Amino acid sequence: LISGLPQVRFTVLSLVADPSVDPVYELPPNVDTLMSVPLWGTGEVLELQRDLTLPQVLHRKLSAPSHAIETHFVPHFRDFLDLLWRPNGDPMRFADALQALAAYFETHDYDVTLRSEPVWRTFLEVSPVGYRQLELWGSAAPPVSLLEVTDTLRLLYRWLTVLTLPLPDVDIVHAAAAGLASIPGIVATQRSNTAFLLTEHGIYLRERLLALASSEAGRFEQVFQAAFAQRVTETSYAVADRIAPGSNFNHRWERYNGAPPAAIETIYNGPDPSEFTPVRANRPDAAPTIIWLGRIDPLKDLETLIRATAIVADQVPDVRLVLYGRAPQGNEWYAERCIALRDSLGLQDHVTFAGFAASAAAAYNEGDFVVLSSISEGFPYSVVEAMMCGRAVVGTDVGGVSEALEGCGIVVEPRNPAALADGMLRLLEDPTLARALGDFARQRALARFSMQQCNAAYLATYQRLLREKRESGPPNGDAAHINQTYTEVRCESR
Repeated sequence: LISGLPQVRFTVLSLVADPSVDPVYELPPNVDTLMSVPLWGTGEVLELQRDLTLPQVLHRKLSAPSHAIETHFVPHFRDFLDLLWRPNGDPMRFADALQALAAYFETHDYDVTLRSEPVWRTFLEVSPVGYRQLELWGSAAPPVSLLEVTDTLRLLYRWLTVLTLPLPDVDIVHAAAAGLASIPGIVATQRSNTAFLLTEHGIYLRERLLALASSEAGRFEQVFQAAFAQRVTETSYAVADRIAPGSNFNHRWERYNGAPPAAIETIYNGPDPSEFTPVRANRPDAAPTIIWLGRIDPLKDLETLIRATAIVADQVPDVRLVLYGRAPQGNEWYAERCIALRDSLGLQDHVTFAGFAASAAAAYNEGDFVVLSSISEGFPYSVVEAMMCGRAVVGTDVGGVSEALEGCGIVVEPRNPAALADGMLRLLEDPTLARALGDFARQRALARFSMQQCNAAYLATYQRLLREKRESGPPNGDAAHINQTYTEVRCESR
């Protein structure tokens, strides 16, 4: 997106897992600044402000005496918690609460405040009561331990560091997801005439709830995390000037959580067609080969794919499934579990974990067709890239998969090994159908899902937002170009 829009100036706020991460992309010349903000791995937020002198650090530490915390912070913090624990949200009041906290942190020390006795006392007083009063539990709410309350406040301490970010003077804040990445947009719209564009490739709230359902955290912490995700998401929907989901599937979640239908406009993401072209290898004696490419993650549900392959192998004894991808840091356990499942089913000769693919296009072209087994997706690149390469796709009916594969692929029920195996067998037993679907898939992808079309749609959206804001209030910046902030979450888990 950034490279494809050289006429737009970007400031990039990247929320990352820890301070040790390094950029893996060369920044295009239209990026003015990259601000990397670690959510974990720091002792204090002041560590992020490397330009402060020792007197400035000491002055900052003295800026939050107990009486200032009690008078100027605790009332806003209590409002924030009260709104968080409500069964029904009040997005505009929640936006005001976030803005009030951010305004406080402009002049008072974050670490001293969040670690103070008045803040601990307020959290301890409000949160267990709010938890028990949620309609979700009623009188049957499990008891809350002191350890759970402590761990949850530590989690909130990390999340609210986003409120300390100095917001650059830009025309548009473009968040890559709801959740923490959208908080700068929420705050900016409360302070100035800045426009806020929210992109949702997947549904952040849905994926957070799926992750929490299998979390080993205590019940109190699970409910708190779900409530936080709910409130921030519905607030970002309420205040965003435009919401650009990556597929029409996302509309139903967004509308259900309060997004105005008129603000929603799908922008499909897609690859560069010049990088993904079909290669028809002549391999008449080769074993039938199926390709999967992605990150090894529970949301990709490789266990269902492995079980489906066991069914397929009973009927096609020489079939091969090649899995390209790695487990992100923290998901190594899932990769080990998938390998153990493969071995327990005796599929070592059928299922290969091939690691990172140096060329995605070459990986897709290696197979007869491509498979996707996810339980949650936005508008998956892997599907459209495979389509560009002229490969048919068997994909689960999640997110925008069925929109992409309409008329040119096979869509099956998620979490259903038998259904996935049926789809795979259909293409294995009819190579002519697989080739015909692949040819049509390429035509469809070229016509609707290219990177160039995606970038053009975003540029038009930026220009429209800028025009609307300038018509509704004083201009924010030079009319000759657009300044934009793009925020992205790399990791939101502990």
